[in-house]
Amino acid sequence: MRLSRRDFLKISALTGAVVGLSATAAQKLLKLGYLNKVRVSQMLMGTIVNFEVMAESQEQAQAAIEASVAGMRRLISAFDHRLENGALGQLNATGITQNPPRELVAMLRQALHFGTLSNGAFDVTIKPMLDALREKRAEAPIRTLVDYRLLKVTDDEISLARPGMAVTADGIAKGWVVDGGVAILRQLGFEQVLVEAGGDMMAKSAQDGKVWKIGIAHPRNPSEFAAIIAIQNQAVATSGDYMNYFSADHSAYHIIDPRTGHSPVELASATVIAPSVAEADVLSTTMMVLGAQEGLALIETLPETAALLISKDLQIYRSSKFPAG
Repeated sequence: MRLSRRDFLKISALTGAVVGLSATAAQKLLKLGYLNKVRVSQMLMGTIVNFEVMAESQEQAQAAIEASVAGMRRLISAFDHRLENGALGQLNATGITQNPPRELVAMLRQALHFGTLSNGAFDVTIKPMLDALREKRAEAPIRTLVDYRLLKVTDDEISLARPGMAVTADGIAKGWVVDGGVAILRQLGFEQVLVEAGGDMMAKSAQDGKVWKIGIAHPRNPSEFAAIIAIQNQAVATSGDYMNYFSADHSAYHIIDPRTGHSPVELASATVIAPSVAEADVLSTTMMVLGAQEGLALIETLPETAALLISKDLQIYRSSKFPAG
């Protein structure tokens, strides 16, 4: 059986010992009927989102997951540039949107922070460039429309400085949505939870002793793993040239360097461990753009963050805090 990274994440996470308890204690409680391991899958954001919640009652867990999904749907609506009547749809159509959702303001502020941190390697104003490439239009004039520094965000208003500029949250929104879903479950009193969306995941535990085993896919052989690591109360995300590519040699794929208009040429994959899925999501894409040297230099400045990078010639680079495995 050939397992993808997404399959391995799901299987290894959802079949492990109960979160927050020793394996022996968890199995006893499960057999006695005091705990229920509730698993639910939902289609959100064009991918399958997997939930696992440990609870005394299956009904309680199901209700909590439903509340989590409802909250995630609200975030998706706030972040979706495809909704003409949504805040981002209005921003892209008119260059300004007023009284934006507070979650959108917070998300875009974080996106701008990473734009500054990466010197433009991550840029939410990349949409005109992506549209031009998708439609096979000349890209040279488009580059003047891609500049995160021309996006202004306040509590009351979001605006773009130049006509034709547009924002996409696709490089950060999924992480925010997963984090939001986890936060709702925790607020409802469920401390032992997992939420995974398309391989980007957050695992939370009430007890410090529990770890989750995660397999990192080999970018050129999906039946193998480049590493198997243990994480605890952390998020993991991977970006790669093998996930959605347009040329047999993986030189053209879905990640674009906002500064050049072309796919980055050095790395095949980048896996990031971070305190939140939003951070892991943004940083894994950013690592692909920056490459090994610049990428690892950035990672080393960030607390509780680590990365494993694999080049196109299959050299492996680890940050100092990346777990052995």
